[in-house]
Amino acid sequence: MFGGRFVGEAAHRRLVPGDEVDIPLIRGDGALHIVELKRAMSLKGPLVKRHRNSWVPAAQVHEAVGQGVNYLTGLDESRERLRADFGIETRRASALVLVGHPALHPQVPEEEINEALRTFNSHVTRVEVLTYKELLDNAERSLAGEGPV
Repeated sequence: MFGGRFVGEAAHRRLVPGDEVDIPLIRGDGALHIVELKRAMSLKGPLVKRHRNSWVPAAQVHEAVGQGVNYLTGLDESRERLRADFGIETRRASALVLVGHPALHPQVPEEEINEALRTFNSHVTRVEVLTYKELLDNAERSLAGEGPV
C-alpha cells in the first residue's frame, strides 16, 4: 500500500514514552518512517479552506502535521537509545499524515485539493500529507506499472 520504499514494519509502536505511532515503517535506507492516520470522511472540520484566491490546508491538517512533528522531535531526542535498544535509525526519520478525502468537499475540484496539499508539502520538511484517495491512486498506479504522467 505504501510502495516499495519500505522494507518492513518496526516491531514497536511505542518507541518514545508518551507517544504511540499508528504505523512504524522501516525505509530501505534503514530509517524509521511513521504513518499517522486521521479520519478519512468524518473530520471535525474542513480539509481545505479558501484563502484569498486559492485553497490552503485547514486547521485539521496543521494539527495532524504538528502531531507528526512532535513524534519526530521525540524520536530525535531518543536517537541513541532507540538505535541501541531496537536497532532503529531515527536521525533521518520522516512521517506521512493520511487525512481526509476529496469527497469531503464536493464543491472543490480534487485537483485543487491535491495541489494545495502538494504546495504545503513542498514547504514542510520530514512530514508529508496525503489524502486517503491520493494514497490509493498512487498504489493503483504502482501496481499497474504506469510511469509518470
